[in-house]
Formats: sequence, C-alpha cells, structure tokens
Amino acid sequence: MRRRYFTAAVFGLCLIGSLAGCAGATFTPTSNAHYPAWGDLVQIYDKPPPVAYLRIGMLSISGGWSASQDEMIETLKSAAGRQGANAIVLLGDRQLVDRNIFGMPEYSMSALAIRTVR
Repeated sequence: MRRRYFTAAVFGLCLIGSLAGCAGATFTPTSNAHYPAWGDLVQIYDKPPPVAYLRIGMLSISGGWSASQDEMIETLKSAAGRQGANAIVLLGDRQLVDRNIFGMPEYSMSALAIRTVR
C-alpha cells in the first residue's frame, strides 16, 4: 500500500514539474567585472540603447506552457538586477523550443544584461 502512494506521489511531482511555468534564469557573465545588485527599476530594451553601456552577461530562461512572455521578461529583469544590471536588451520574443512528454509547449527567451553609463 505504501508503495502505491509513493508511486502516485512521485508521478504527481513529475506532472507538476513538467507543467510548471518559468524556471529560474541562467546567467553567463561576459566579463570578470562584478557589480552590486541593482535595487531600482530594470529597464527593458528591444535593441541596444543609444547611450553608453557595459555588458554584464547573457541571460536565458525556459518556461512551460503557462509561462507568459511578460512573466519571462520579469524573471529576466529580476535576474539581471541581482547581477548589477540596470537594463536588459531582449534578444527576440519568446520562442517555442520543444514539447514536454505530455505534448505541452516549452519556451525560451534570452537577453543581454547591461549597465548603462551616465
């Protein structure tokens, strides 16, 4: 009897995990420079801004069918701020990259984390 409950619990956790929204963003630094976390608003650009800026790193995120593009952007902004970026440059829209074992879509997005110089 315990084994049946254990199997059902494991299956349930796998199902929930596969249907989940956004995973955390992955950060890859583009330099050895480190910046304190940015505690203010992180700006969003769809192309490089017309001001001087420093490249901090690349961000990428994956999300399931329930992850909207807005949610994914918010997660990218939050991750960028933790790395000291005050802006992100989106590298395209949310892209369909795969389908999970249940046939549900999985998406990804990428952005460049930058710090504008004023």
